[in-house]
Amino acid sequence: KTETMLALLAHQQLERLLVVVPTNALRGQIANKFLTLGELKPAGVVNHSALFPLVGTLERRPQTPDEVRIYFQLCNVVVTTMAIIGGCSEDVQRAMAEWCSHLFIDEAHHVTAPTWAAFRRHFRDRPILQFTATPFRRDGKHVPGKMLFRYPLRKAQEEGYFKPITFRAVSEYNPVRADEAIARLAVEQLEQDLAEPEPLDHIIMARTDSIERAHEVYEVYRTIGAAHHPQIVHSGMTAAGCRDAIDLLRERRSRLVVCVNMFGEGFDLPSLKIAALHDVHKSLAPTIQFTGRFTRSGSTIGAATVIANTADTRVEEALRALYAEDADWNTLLRYLGEGAADRQIRQAQFLEGFPEIPDGIPIQNLFPKMSTVVYRTNAAHWRPDRLPKRVQERLYSAQAVNEEQKVLLFVTRELIPVPWGDIKELADVVWNLYVIHWDQEQGLLFINSSDNGSLHDDLVETIVGDGARLIRGEEVFRSLAGVNWLILMNLGLKHSFSRAIRFTMYVGADIKQGLAEALQHGKFKSNLFGRGFEHGEKTSIGCSYKGRMWSHKVARDIPEWVAWCHEVGAKLLDERIDPQEILKHVLVPRRIQERPPLVPLSIEWSEDFLGRSEDAVYLAIAEELVPLYEVGLELVDPSRDGPLRFRISGETNSAEYDVVFRENTVEYVPVGDATVDIVTRRRESLTSFLQRESPVLRFENGAFLIYDALFEPDPTQRSPFDREQIEVWNWEGTNIRKESQYDPPDFANPRLDSIQYRTMQELLRPGQDPDFDIVFDDDERGEAADIVALKVANDRLIVHLYHCKYAGGDNAGARLDDLYVVCGQAQRSVYRRGDVAGLFDHLRLREVARVEKCGVSRFARGSLEHLEQIKRQVPFLEPECTICIVQPGLSQGQASAGQLELLAVTKTYLLATSEVPLRVVGSA
Repeated sequence: KTETMLALLAHQQLERLLVVVPTNALRGQIANKFLTLGELKPAGVVNHSALFPLVGTLERRPQTPDEVRIYFQLCNVVVTTMAIIGGCSEDVQRAMAEWCSHLFIDEAHHVTAPTWAAFRRHFRDRPILQFTATPFRRDGKHVPGKMLFRYPLRKAQEEGYFKPITFRAVSEYNPVRADEAIARLAVEQLEQDLAEPEPLDHIIMARTDSIERAHEVYEVYRTIGAAHHPQIVHSGMTAAGCRDAIDLLRERRSRLVVCVNMFGEGFDLPSLKIAALHDVHKSLAPTIQFTGRFTRSGSTIGAATVIANTADTRVEEALRALYAEDADWNTLLRYLGEGAADRQIRQAQFLEGFPEIPDGIPIQNLFPKMSTVVYRTNAAHWRPDRLPKRVQERLYSAQAVNEEQKVLLFVTRELIPVPWGDIKELADVVWNLYVIHWDQEQGLLFINSSDNGSLHDDLVETIVGDGARLIRGEEVFRSLAGVNWLILMNLGLKHSFSRAIRFTMYVGADIKQGLAEALQHGKFKSNLFGRGFEHGEKTSIGCSYKGRMWSHKVARDIPEWVAWCHEVGAKLLDERIDPQEILKHVLVPRRIQERPPLVPLSIEWSEDFLGRSEDAVYLAIAEELVPLYEVGLELVDPSRDGPLRFRISGETNSAEYDVVFRENTVEYVPVGDATVDIVTRRRESLTSFLQRESPVLRFENGAFLIYDALFEPDPTQRSPFDREQIEVWNWEGTNIRKESQYDPPDFANPRLDSIQYRTMQELLRPGQDPDFDIVFDDDERGEAADIVALKVANDRLIVHLYHCKYAGGDNAGARLDDLYVVCGQAQRSVYRRGDVAGLFDHLRLREVARVEKCGVSRFARGSLEHLEQIKRQVPFLEPECTICIVQPGLSQGQASAGQLELLAVTKTYLLATSEVPLRVVGSA
């Protein structure tokens, strides 16, 4: 920073420079740099003949503009803090700006604060140069300005300004023992550094996030690090007490300090080289700023050491990789810091495209809904500076235009009569945001407005001319293309009878009737909304024949909305997409009054219920309290025409329920005396709970039942299953009627002739591709799969879920019953693809419970520590999931048409919803 400041001072004819810093400590440091021209005067920055500037440090608030004039005209450089400036009157602040030619702001990530931003506006017509190590903020606020220069940590380390960082990990799940382990390792590191042939002048800083925690940790160091005279510093102490503790550190009468958070900005003690993180930072910006305290270079200091507990996972996703065992902080901090800076740069570049941002429109804080109307255009240019008279009259402020990205934004203020009376003096004020994007390449104009009552034809005409045409009618339904397993939630139809038009809305199971009418002559779709899967992710999409398209998703910023528009626009222009064909294959519910004549494959909890943390939900099964991750949910005696019955089971108790169809409803009725309650923040019966959150029952043909609505996919859209895709394994020595490798409660002696044991050994066999890092036995009620296998490969996380099932006979054959349950398990487990982090939590909970119960681990390869290490890398990895059915009773050569059809149903469902491939293992 100093070299850049000096270069500008020396080579630009600055009349008077005002430097604003956040703390008194920084004020003194920066003032001294200017007084001495940085002492070293690096070659090429400041010539040795350069005159020294007159530097003033403003330590109190001027009371009048005359005081500013008298003081500032004596100085070339004035250094002060925002605490002083912020307390000055408006006239005094304005005078400061008038008397200075340039403004320098240090620690510029503070400029979004109201006091900083208000003062900065006085320099609107003057050059402003800002410096910060963290141009990105956790609150998402934009640090204004154009990025002129970035000096990454990588380059600072290469050029010797910063020392490398060594990360040393402890792994302790008990928080009390974790503090002791961190302290011992920190003291050990300090004593090693002091014992070097040329002793390293190092100091430990133990970091906590609260005063209470600081005192707890201080007591630990009073025992473990007594020889190094531990000190404590926090905001609850007197200024004299803090100063005395810091003096002891500077004089090396102490080499250990416990503090809350970190020393303030401007604090410079290069010997702080060992960071003991008893409480880690939860976000990226303070973590990167924090490392700067420990990476300073010096002749008597060495590399920095960071010590943390890798079992502490209370950090945001962006930091989890840092707190993994064997993490290379030098590489990861560069990656994280530069990545965050890149995001900030991208946002800054978008904002830079606006020559002027009107007051009252903080573009970086706009989060438009994914909604648009679209016009085809034939214009060679657009005219964003021209707005219709009706819009100009209502403008809140001038429009903002990004010519490079072709984005126009403005806000209007509308006065709407109150709905409860005809009173001219009273009106509601409505503020409407308009976001307009012209995609010049596709020739499309997108308009997003919170005013949904208009299609804005006059606005379009002024911007791109009168040749624009609204995309409406059947064309808008092309936006549904590419959405798999599309379920319509509502459908509106308009019916033409002579001159009369009647509108009908269909919701839920009634949509089937409405869609049938939509495909008949004289009746057309008004609007529809549905949800499904696109690119393996859940999505929602709505469209109206009038031309509007929307999603429930809210954009994180304007560029994300623009990207969504481009994707929608490409579909609208694709003449190969036939909207009628799309609607022929959507999933529409059919309300049923009785049990469907289909074999059920599986039953699963509702999507909302599955989204809850498994250790925060308990089920009371006949008064046995069981956490959700150990609860079994399974069908009882599934058949084509028997009762739809399911069982909820814990370790010792179970209860069964029937799905009973009543008139226009369905109920979940307990069979026998045993009942179940759901226990979260409150307790309620399972019957009552399922009336609000229906389970999902899946059937042999791909249909599924929610409440009394049966969804039936189009069988013509099903991919056939080729018998050659059935992998043939050698099952010699395996009893194919024996599924699990353990016979509870005996977990010490695996059943060597079981299907699961044989599968496990295959995964552990040397030379397997992939060579899994984790092989986990998740068998028993509540399982994600019988076996879960994980592998990190470059930037991918490979996840394989193996579902094993015993055969119904001694030899492989064509028994359809051998596949019903295992295909249901495969379909039920696909939701794990969308919740990989939840899968890791599930495995951790299952392992801890098994070890506590019987002292036997579920890991056939890997460990709990290794699992946590991989979990921290999940945000940076692309998941690749495969679901595998293992059924040695299935014969490749003898597989029946029914079996292949059932496998095809399962394969289609996995691919359509989550892009997860199905692997099938059987016999010859």
